[in-house]
Amino acid sequence: MVDSGGLWTPPDDELGEALQTAQVLIEEGRADEAGPYQQRVIELAKERAGDRPDHYESKHLMAATQYELAGSLNASGRHEEALAALHEAQLGYTELSDAGVLDATSFLADVRARRAMTQAHRGYGATAVLEMDGAVIAYGQLVSGDAGVLHQPDFARVLAMNALILRRYGDPDLAVASADAATQLFLQLADQINASPQSLSYARYLCSATAVSADVHSAEGRLDLALEADEIGLNTADTLADSESATDLRMLVSALTRKGKHLGVVGRIIEGENCLRTAFATDPETAARVTEELDRDIPPSLTTALENAEIKLGPYEQYHRLLALSEPAPGMTLATVSGRTDPESAAVRATELAELVRPMLVHDAETALTLGLEAHYLFAISSERESHRMRYETSTYAPVWAQVLLDISEAYHAAGQTELALDLAGWCAEVATALIPFTMTDVEVKDLAGACYRHHGDLLAAKGDFTASQHAHDAAQQLQH
Repeated sequence: MVDSGGLWTPPDDELGEALQTAQVLIEEGRADEAGPYQQRVIELAKERAGDRPDHYESKHLMAATQYELAGSLNASGRHEEALAALHEAQLGYTELSDAGVLDATSFLADVRARRAMTQAHRGYGATAVLEMDGAVIAYGQLVSGDAGVLHQPDFARVLAMNALILRRYGDPDLAVASADAATQLFLQLADQINASPQSLSYARYLCSATAVSADVHSAEGRLDLALEADEIGLNTADTLADSESATDLRMLVSALTRKGKHLGVVGRIIEGENCLRTAFATDPETAARVTEELDRDIPPSLTTALENAEIKLGPYEQYHRLLALSEPAPGMTLATVSGRTDPESAAVRATELAELVRPMLVHDAETALTLGLEAHYLFAISSERESHRMRYETSTYAPVWAQVLLDISEAYHAAGQTELALDLAGWCAEVATALIPFTMTDVEVKDLAGACYRHHGDLLAAKGDFTASQHAHDAAQQLQH
């Protein structure tokens, strides 16, 4: 959200005017038009700071504006530039934190959340899930702290963002849990949020949370819950549409389309047709896009994938241990992958999931990809949390991680999901780098690391990034010497 706390106040000059204009455009749902004003704020703040390393007001303003600029760049489809702006924001906030002049915990969590959304826009969904996981965990810790009440609206916002990403690239059961939690929190905080300068932005996130809730509940046959979410979403979107912004009008059309489709499913045909007729008359392109979205099946949940594996492969010994991942770990709420289990157990459960991937690719690719992604997420979380297993038993777990990444990246590439395949190939190459100390004594590990680098290089070349592709192939070649 808008970072207005701590070290700076908007000045009454050109900088202040540019800042104010940018914020008004964002609140009106016209973030794509705010970029030039934000660029000007950054230029003026940089001039004001000059060569003074202790000019913390300007440094704070620059970090905050880089974060907001990333949102504007995303709205314009300039995702690579958005990632660069977020990197600058992270550096700025980290510098302020290291100097002891700002508790940057929430700001860094926001940077991570926006980076997750940016990666999702690029199609790098596996990275997006893990980035957002970290943001949710950070805000979960903030709301349980002394100033927790202040962070609750933004916790709801991050949960809504998390739901959007998990809906597409993760477990729909986690997505709906996150969406329902966000919706409940937004409704509980209605008075506080309505009095906030960012009330319109929060309302948009409420709409996105209810959309995920409605989609997943409907797909799972919980139509009463789906319609309940639809009603909240439509009422909120109807209020937002008074802003007369194109973004908010599309949100209203999306809510109408979604409710119309769900009413038809429960047999309330006339009501459903009325909603759909209004939606298509208002914005046929948005209504058609949402209809197409709803007609696509949601990915299998982890629970469904495990059940499918048992049907196709026969009973397997780790079934009940893996099924326990669908219940939250002690002290956790199950709205993130990291809420499934502790970091030490994560590596073991990931290995057990990975054992199912190759056999399932032959029988049911969709199930295999779900199991493979969940294995990757657990390995990555265990690694990021620096578990004993991932740090000191690398030769045991990293080859399994690399192999499952290679297998599912190749499968996504074959299925035409090139961005997600490239995302996973990048992870595969990183894990291969961790394998290098073991390639001197283990030929199989050497061959695996080489295959990871070559696969990443091939996908980079297919994308047109020939320089990076050459580096990857050179890394594979060096393993032969």
